[in-house]
Amino acid sequence: MPLEKQDLLNTLNQWLKLLIQQNGTDLHIKTNAPIKAKINGYIVLLSKELMGSSSATINGIIKVLLGDKAVQLQSEKEYDGMYIIDEKYRFRYNIYRHHGGYALNFRRIPHEIRSIERLNLPTELHALTTLKHGLVLITGTTGSGKSTTLASLIEEINKTTKQHIITIENPIEYIYEDQQCIIEQREIGMHTNSFQNAMHSAMREDADIIVVGEIRDLATAESIIQAVNTGHLVFSTTHTLDASETIDRMISIFPSSEQNRVRATLAATLEAVISQRLVKSKSGEMLPAVEMMFKSPLIQEYIRNSRDHEILDAMEKESHSFHSITFDKALFDLALAGEIDEETAYRHATSPADLKLMLSLSEAYHERSND
Repeated sequence: MPLEKQDLLNTLNQWLKLLIQQNGTDLHIKTNAPIKAKINGYIVLLSKELMGSSSATINGIIKVLLGDKAVQLQSEKEYDGMYIIDEKYRFRYNIYRHHGGYALNFRRIPHEIRSIERLNLPTELHALTTLKHGLVLITGTTGSGKSTTLASLIEEINKTTKQHIITIENPIEYIYEDQQCIIEQREIGMHTNSFQNAMHSAMREDADIIVVGEIRDLATAESIIQAVNTGHLVFSTTHTLDASETIDRMISIFPSSEQNRVRATLAATLEAVISQRLVKSKSGEMLPAVEMMFKSPLIQEYIRNSRDHEILDAMEKESHSFHSITFDKALFDLALAGEIDEETAYRHATSPADLKLMLSLSEAYHERSND
């Protein structure tokens, strides 16, 4: 590799290693701007040094990263990829055009797959690792920890059951090593041409569990519906805020003539919707607030009969019998435990007014506050 290219990679690696040292999650690079990072949920200055007075440096890094795939960036205006420093340091990256030229975002992917307990996730999620069929959706905004939670569930299945798991990702993020399970990971563009093709193949490859990185389009959603209808267990993620919105989104992807069919399938096969929001604790650590909607006869009825707006009420009623929990209750529990303050809880609540009422009526919370 010519020295110029190696120098460019060394520069990039320095930024990424500085991100790791500061325990950041994302590196942001753009032409003629300071290097910035997301640390504890906030964008901060990582270095005052500019990428250069022109676009030469950033264009050079892009050229090194993409090689002959630069043509794809030129035509599509954005590109997703994976960058690996070594076996410990892996990053998902996106290159995209903006008003000032090109920009790059690098998302850090932890080497270690942490357990449910180490991620501070609800222990009720262990139940998802014992399912035999159906659909489980992990939802949340970008950076909310969806992929990390999904990896934790799959790794627990890998350790505790004897099954065949196929993942379909774009790009591959966490790397699994076979333990009691057989796991094959397939990347779009490298190992298969599309989510749809890979899903159809998985149903002919003796897969017990299919993991779809993200539901992005109608073809992928239809393939997932087919897979759960044939008895597979499917895990996937969506960029939705909560259980009700997730169900609406899944159904609205389909043409109106197909929506009753999809509703019936979801009512029968949707095992859980797990939605996350990362909130800043009093200690500065980012903690997951987790809404959990678990399958129940009442929720099945609401999905089947287009009563999605009543799902939240059903979750509140069934918190003890089916272990469902709303975002507001999850935030209430974090505040009650002294993990987060009221202002943080209200900022992330679905209904700040309802959460305020819950806190005002809680004797235990007032006792803690007065200690």
